[in-house]
Amino acid sequence: MKILFILALIALAVFAVSSIIKERKYTRIIRLVFCSLAVVLSLISAIAAPYLRSLGIGVAVLTAASFGLSIFAQQFKTDTIKSFVKYTANAILVILLLEAVCFNFNSYHLWKGGYDETPLDMSTATLTNVKQNGNSFVTNGESATIEFPKLDQKIGTIQLDLKGTSYKTDYSIDFADETNASYYMRSGLVKGSVFNDIKQTKYVVCDFSGKVSKLKINLTELKNNTVTISGITLNADYPSRFSYLRFALILLSVMFVWAFKRSVNFRKPLSAQFKTAKAVTAVIVIVMVAISLLLSSVGLNPKKDFNDPTGNQITKELVDAFESGQVELKDKPGTDLLNMENPYDWSARTEKGVNAKWDHVFYDGKYYSYYGVGPVILLYLPYHLITGHYLASLPGVLLFNTLALIFLGMTFYQLMKRLFKDIPLSMFTAALIMIYASCGVWYCTVMANFYEIAQSSGFCFTVLGAYFLVTSNVIGSDKEPIRPLHAALSSLFLAIAVTCRPTTAIWCVVAVVFIIAGVMKLRRTNGELSSRGSKNRGDLNRSKKSAIIIYLCAALIPFVVIGGAQMIYNHARFGSFTDFGIAYSLTINDFTHTEFHTQLSAIGFFDYLFAPPSFTGEFPYVQSTLSTLGVNGYYFEATNNGAGLFYRALPMFFLFGAPFALKYVDKEKRTRTAILFSAVAFVAPFVIIASIWESGYGTRYMMDFAWEMLTCAFLVMFLFYRNLKGKDAKRIYEHLLLIAMFACLFINMGLVFAYWYPGSYVAGHEAMFERFGRMFSMFNT
Repeated sequence: MKILFILALIALAVFAVSSIIKERKYTRIIRLVFCSLAVVLSLISAIAAPYLRSLGIGVAVLTAASFGLSIFAQQFKTDTIKSFVKYTANAILVILLLEAVCFNFNSYHLWKGGYDETPLDMSTATLTNVKQNGNSFVTNGESATIEFPKLDQKIGTIQLDLKGTSYKTDYSIDFADETNASYYMRSGLVKGSVFNDIKQTKYVVCDFSGKVSKLKINLTELKNNTVTISGITLNADYPSRFSYLRFALILLSVMFVWAFKRSVNFRKPLSAQFKTAKAVTAVIVIVMVAISLLLSSVGLNPKKDFNDPTGNQITKELVDAFESGQVELKDKPGTDLLNMENPYDWSARTEKGVNAKWDHVFYDGKYYSYYGVGPVILLYLPYHLITGHYLASLPGVLLFNTLALIFLGMTFYQLMKRLFKDIPLSMFTAALIMIYASCGVWYCTVMANFYEIAQSSGFCFTVLGAYFLVTSNVIGSDKEPIRPLHAALSSLFLAIAVTCRPTTAIWCVVAVVFIIAGVMKLRRTNGELSSRGSKNRGDLNRSKKSAIIIYLCAALIPFVVIGGAQMIYNHARFGSFTDFGIAYSLTINDFTHTEFHTQLSAIGFFDYLFAPPSFTGEFPYVQSTLSTLGVNGYYFEATNNGAGLFYRALPMFFLFGAPFALKYVDKEKRTRTAILFSAVAFVAPFVIIASIWESGYGTRYMMDFAWEMLTCAFLVMFLFYRNLKGKDAKRIYEHLLLIAMFACLFINMGLVFAYWYPGSYVAGHEAMFERFGRMFSMFNT
C-alpha cells in the first residue's frame, strides 16, 4: 500500500505544479488526470492501510475540493474574485503537500523496510512493581519497569498500549543496540508521556542503530496513577492524523497574505473605508477575546469559581474587612510574629518557624493588603453583597482582560483615524494584530491569583483611560473640538487603574501632560469644546477662559476625587498619604532595607526590552531564559521567560528612528509632538521598568508598558511610510511589516505556550496543550 500512497503524493505534486504554472494547451487534461489519480489512490490507501486512513481521506477530499474551486473560479467575470478563488485552490494543494509530507512524516518511518511487527511476550519480561491481572498487567508502586533482556530485532517504533487512572503516564526508555551492548550512555535518551485520549502518544518513533539486544521501559511518577498495560508491540505502523484545524489555520494565514498584497479594499487607505476598518477591528477583537476565553477555560471551574470557599486577600479578605467597616484585615497576627525583632526578614521567620501570611502587609501589629482596592470595590465586594458568595480570581481576571482586549482595538483604531488615516488597511490590520500578540495579557489567562487580578485590572483601566484620552481629541486635528466628557472619563479610568495597580500612576502623570496639550489646543482654537464655539468675537477671550476652566475641571476632578480617596486610605493604614505599604510586605525580601542598585534595574531593561530569544527544532521552536547580567546580588525571578519586546515585535526598532522622524512633523508642532511622544514611548515605560526591580522579573509586568511602546513604534514607522517616495519603496515597507507580523505571532505564540506548558498551571488540562503542540510540530503528529 505504501507504493500506492507514494504514487498518490506524486500525482498530487504534479497536479499542484500544473495548477500553478501558466495555462497551456494540455494543462487542463493533465490536471484532471493527476487529480483523479491522487483522489483514487489516496482513497485506496486509506481503505487498505488503517494507519493511513485519516491522511488518505483528507488528501482525497481536499484534492477534489481544490479541483472544484479551480473550475468554479472560471465562473466569475471579476478578475479580483477569480484570482482569489484560483489562489485559494492552489494554496490548498500546497498545504496538502505540507500536511502529507511534513506533519505526518512519522507515518512513513518504517517504509525503508527491515522492521517486523512483533507483539512482545510480557511473560519473558523482568517486571518491577508490575503484577499480572488477567490478560493485562497493572503497576503497584511509585515507579515501575518492564525489561526485555533478550531481544534481537530492529526497532523502528514501540507501541505502548497502556492507560493510567491519571490522564497521562510519563515514561523513559533504555536500550542497547549494535553501537553499545549495554545501557551505558543509552539510559533515558527516549522520554515522553502517554496521554489516555491522544492515540499518537502511545507510539514511540525510534532511531536506533542495527538490532536492539535489550530494552527497558520505565514508568515514572506513579504515586497517584495506577497504569494498566495491555501490551507492548514493536514496529507497529505509526497512525497518520490529518488535522483539519491545522489545515484551516494555515489556509487562513495564506489567504491573509493574498488580501494583504492583492485585495483592493486592503490596499485602500483608512480614510476611504472607515466602516470596513471598523469591521476588521471588530473581527480581530472577537478573535482575541475568543483566544482569551479558550485559555482561561483551562483554569475555570464554574462549580467553585462563583462560590469560592477559600479566596485570597483581594477576593475575600479585603471584602470581609470592608464589610466590617475596617481597613485592616480581620485575621490577627500571632504572638510569634508580633514578638519578632525584624518580622520582614523571610529567613528569620523561616528559622524560627513563625507562621505569617505570605505576601501580606504587616504594620503596627496588624495585617493589611498592599494590593489595590479597585477590583475589590468595583467587582468582588458588590458580588459578595449581592450573592452572598465569594468570586474567585480567574472570572474577575477574565472580565478585566475581555474589557481590555475590546478597548485596546478601539483605542488603536481611534488613534489611527486621527493621526494616520492615510495608511492602507493592510498595514493597520498587521499592526493591530502585533499589538495584541505582544501586549502581555496572555500571561494572565490560564491561572490567576491576586497578583493577576491587580495586573489585569490595572491593564484594563489603563486601556480604558487611553481610549477616552484619544477620543477626547486632545491630539489630532485642531478642527476636532475637545470633548470634556471623554477627558473626564479618561482621568476617571486612569485614576481607578492606580487603585488597582499603583505602578500605573506614571500613566496619570503622562495624562496630565496630555491635558496641558489640550489647554494649548483650546487656546489655538478659540476655546471650542465639542460642538460648542464662540459666535461673538467680542466674547472670544471669555469663551476661551470658560472653556479652559470647564475642560480642566472635567479632566482633573476625577484625579482629585479618586486620588484623594486613595491617599486617605493610605493614611488610614500607614499614617502617610503617599505610602501604599509595599515596604511592609511579608515576602521574598525585607523591603524596609532594600537598596536601589543600577545593575539590578538594568536586568529589567535588558530582559523586558532587548533579550533575544533562542530557537530550537522542536515545538514551540522558541525558548527564552532570564539573564541577570552577571550581577552579584539578589534578583527575584518570578518567571523565567525573558525575551525582549524588540524581538517580540520587530517594528519596535523604529523607536530608534524617532528623532529623525521629527523632521516630517510641522515645525510649529515638533516640540509638542516630541514631548507627548517621549512621555509615552520612553519616559513612562523606563520609569516603570526601573521601579519594579524590587519585585523582580515577571513576564506579566510587560502589560504595564508593552502596548504603549509598540504603538509609538508604529507611529514612527507610519510617519516614515507616509513620506516615502515611490510605490516600490512603500511596497517593500508593507512586505516587511507582513513578515514582521508573522514573526511576531510565531515568537509570541511560542513563548506563551512555553510559559504555560509543561507546568503545574495546566495540570489536568495538559492534553489540550499537548494536542495544540503536536498540531504545529513538524515531523511529529
